[in-house]
Amino acid sequence: MVPSAIVLSHDEQRSRLARDCPEALPYAHVVGDPCADQLDASAPFRTDYRAALEIRPEQKLLLITSTWSEHSVLGSAIDFVERALAELPYDEFRVVAAVHPNAWYAHGGFQIRQWLERARRAGLILPQPAGETWKAAICAADAFVGDHGSLSLYAAARGLPGLLAAFDEGTVAPGSPMAWLGGRLPRVDPVRPLAEQLARAVALPGAAARITSRPGRALALLRTLCYRHLNLPEPDFPVLPRPVAVPGPATARSPLSPALYVDTRVRGREVRVRRHPAELQGRAAAHLGADVHVLADAAEPDPRLRGLADVLVARPDADPAEVFDRNPDCALVALGAGAGAGADPGRLVLRGGRRFGVPADVEPALAASALLALMGEGLDPEGGFTLRAGGATSILRFTVPGGAAGQADAGLLGPDAAQ
Repeated sequence: MVPSAIVLSHDEQRSRLARDCPEALPYAHVVGDPCADQLDASAPFRTDYRAALEIRPEQKLLLITSTWSEHSVLGSAIDFVERALAELPYDEFRVVAAVHPNAWYAHGGFQIRQWLERARRAGLILPQPAGETWKAAICAADAFVGDHGSLSLYAAARGLPGLLAAFDEGTVAPGSPMAWLGGRLPRVDPVRPLAEQLARAVALPGAAARITSRPGRALALLRTLCYRHLNLPEPDFPVLPRPVAVPGPATARSPLSPALYVDTRVRGREVRVRRHPAELQGRAAAHLGADVHVLADAAEPDPRLRGLADVLVARPDADPAEVFDRNPDCALVALGAGAGAGADPGRLVLRGGRRFGVPADVEPALAASALLALMGEGLDPEGGFTLRAGGATSILRFTVPGGAAGQADAGLLGPDAAQ
């Protein structure tokens, strides 16, 4: 079959075609890259995409891109996905994995989700293969880790600093933009802390110019070419790249938050809290503090994680005494804030009955870890403190319900309260 037109995105491709298959040159047309044009049109809406992906302003978004085959990130370095979730602080980073549709359709959605299930429980965003969420993620991201797939090049073209977790030299054409990218991006080091490597990831300012020779014009040139071959008059209205749609909400989300290893530091009147998903932690522990405690949901189905927890987070209407009864090693129960106007704020209950109210703008689980840290330092938690977590800063001022009388309440005492 002889094509009537060969569409190329860059003059460099036309030069390679002229060298390797000169008889095809009369059919070649350089029109640019419509995907790159759409990403450019979408760039002003970065804040919208981040909000839709539930990325807080102070958080960073790491984009992991994987093409297909055994040499892709998913095929040769799938453990990197869990490593990213394990090492990067839970409150400072979100991670999204954009997996090529060929991998989804070759293995099936069930298998892809099973391979990444632990990472998903730890907070991984895994877009469905159909749709354009991956484009929104490129615009929303702060850095990327990829392979020899086209998404790595698109991410680099948007100015994102990047690393490579996999790269198949054998499938990349010498002299191509992908070969250029592979020769310039550092490879992920299996030993060095990942956060340190991301801080030194490389941005490639020349990447955008290597994707398209006709920036912003791909749709117009494609339309002209198509109508010419159809022998039809081309419409007289312009055709322009439009921003990618804002992703919709996830179709399903677990009500269970992941168990966390929590590292705290107290300096004067400041408490710093850093958290990492507990389920994903392995032998490498350089990213963890020297003295961590475990925080888990009171409904955590894994008895090992629940049994290790110093802090258990329960629903607003839970009875702390029952939580303490079922979990004898738990020191503190954090009750989430109620829903709706006039609902109870978050509350913290220590084993023995001492209670504290939590400011409405502070996550009860974070406040619970801060309270443990303060009491561990022998500080009176009733004063005001600065709480730092995930790049956000808030004023933490515990309140004592009912004044001095609220320090103990028979309805909240555990079984050892009389001791």
